Amino acid sequence: MNNNSHSNRVDDEPVIGISPEAKWLSSTVKKLSRTNLPILIVGERGSGKKFIAQKIFNLSTSYNKALIRIDCAALGKTINLKDLYGVIVEDNRSIKGLLEQAHEGTLLLKNLDAMNYEYQREFLRILIDNNIRQLGSTRSTKIDMKIVSTADGDLLSKVDKGQFMKELFFRLNAIMLTVAPLKNRKQDIPAFFSYFQKQISQQAGFELASLSKEVFDSILAYHWPGNVAELKSVVYKLVTAPVHGELSADLLPFRLAKDPFAFFEPERFKFIIKDVERFLIKKALLKFNGNQVKAAKLLGVPEATLRFKMKKYAFVKKNNQYE
Repeated sequence: MNNNSHSNRVDDEPVIGISPEAKWLSSTVKKLSRTNLPILIVGERGSGKKFIAQKIFNLSTSYNKALIRIDCAALGKTINLKDLYGVIVEDNRSIKGLLEQAHEGTLLLKNLDAMNYEYQREFLRILIDNNIRQLGSTRSTKIDMKIVSTADGDLLSKVDKGQFMKELFFRLNAIMLTVAPLKNRKQDIPAFFSYFQKQISQQAGFELASLSKEVFDSILAYHWPGNVAELKSVVYKLVTAPVHGELSADLLPFRLAKDPFAFFEPERFKFIIKDVERFLIKKALLKFNGNQVKAAKLLGVPEATLRFKMKKYAFVKKNNQYE
């Protein structure tokens, strides 16, 4: 549901990659750790938005008392107003809510695009007033926190449709950071793979296994709809599979269509071209019972070219068919 974080292993984890996007992201994260303005991180699911938010918090020298995470999809379901604001219980005891816990720290609003309208109004009031009141209390408490939000979809389109409050959007979107999908950062895939492989192997106490060329080619060719999260899951399955020696492509949970000509060796190209041409000519002639005019038209070549090729490949007519 939510949790507090004063430290996290992500402290030591770099923003991985050598692509221009990765280098830009790394420098931007450092800059954003020094600002107290609200930040909105957008990107496809699994692209690493929560990692970036945690990294911004860990590098921050202010508003670093605690990182309080709230899943906006859970608001009104498993997280209610009492959880947000806190409550006065028997014997006048005070139980702090999530927002008060975030005082002088950072509030991470995950899945901002899933926040329902009732809670949009609540958060807009909080941002305007900068104070909260525990349920059952008559006293308001001032809160001061940095807010980082993440969203998977196009939040602006929800604003345009009236599904998300425009004023709240602009208050939470003082700075927008877009995390590129993995398919647009393919040169970073080997670095991610290597990093996760070393990390998981060390945690599991396994020796670092080598990769087959087919595995390497497959992970580069794959489109990674689940982004970095999917890649890490695949690496985990590979590393923890009960095999010895080289990691095989048979262990991958996806299969890529292989290029039908991938097995051709360059020194055989001239023979392959001959075989392919002969096959296509024969196929066209058979289709039209030997009619060379129609066969040439199907193949997209002049009749003279077709006759030349037939002579070159020594086609023989038998029983009104060509062989």
